[in-house]
Amino acid sequence: MKSSLVPPVTTSTGAPATTMQVRRDLETANLELASGRHADMGLALGGRASVLVEARAQRTLLEGLKDDAGIVASRLSAVQLSLANMVDGAHAMLGTLMPLRTGQMDPAVAAGQARGHFAAMIAAVNATSHGSFVFGGINVGEAPLADFFAEPPPAARQAVADAFVARFGFPPGDPAAAGISAADMADFLDNVLAPLFASPQWESLWSAATDETMKSLVSLNDVVSATASANDPAIRKLAMGYVMVAGLGLESLGRAARDVVAERAVRTFGEAIAGLNEMRGIVGVQEKRVADARERLDVQMAWLDQQITGMEQVDLHAVAMRINALQTMLEASYAVSGRLQNLTLLNYM
Repeated sequence: MKSSLVPPVTTSTGAPATTMQVRRDLETANLELASGRHADMGLALGGRASVLVEARAQRTLLEGLKDDAGIVASRLSAVQLSLANMVDGAHAMLGTLMPLRTGQMDPAVAAGQARGHFAAMIAAVNATSHGSFVFGGINVGEAPLADFFAEPPPAARQAVADAFVARFGFPPGDPAAAGISAADMADFLDNVLAPLFASPQWESLWSAATDETMKSLVSLNDVVSATASANDPAIRKLAMGYVMVAGLGLESLGRAARDVVAERAVRTFGEAIAGLNEMRGIVGVQEKRVADARERLDVQMAWLDQQITGMEQVDLHAVAMRINALQTMLEASYAVSGRLQNLTLLNYM
């Protein structure tokens, strides 16, 4: 009888089932030790698993609200910056108009400065944040104001020129404008030009914005205005002031008519500054509400994080002890299996 014909005494499929289970338990325990969380939340929490699911859903909701609040804060910040730039430009124009009224400023220079500030104002009103025109009201996908000095002339500039021709018989800048009287210019500014900046002409000629502003939810119960509107009276007045100085051929007017334009422009810019500062105050209130909402969201999220951590977190000391116990069991199991593998019938013959 040859010893090679005698098979060893082993299990039919390799490692015993108990050894495989210990290995799986050890892998799970090592995973929990590395992550600090239960590997199987349902098994660990039982009936409390639904509480964890709800807490995580609330956490996701609050996180989304905070992201939205951050976007709103950025848009309102862009509005504030634009308003500040518009106020600065209006103040600069007042500084230009004062010497113009006393004859110490070249009208052509004043008109040129007005054109520059007007272009800056249009850029400020057309400011964007996160892909939205922040002065568009709810129409955030379209620039509120067209470039007044573009070629061919936009509807607003053409309407101003047409109104001037209809009233005086020649276009702005024509040498004949030197003969316009103070009374005729005052009548034109008050009764012909001003209506172009009132509804419905403003909306049809100038602005693509809506009066209604976009509203955004920034917390569970706080809704704020996330945009402003180019239809605000202060912005209309500011545009009218610039058109008076930059769009009526100021350098071609006689002294009497030019003084009327300067006087009306000073008053208009002053009213625009007051209105713009009022807008800044309103936007500031919205910014404060958004900041307060974000603080509350942080507190709520921190509380939920604490609850979630309390449910998901494992006792690392207990896990370490379990790992040691499982390793001991696994080593013992391997030792027994090794001995069984070495057993043959020859040892008992």
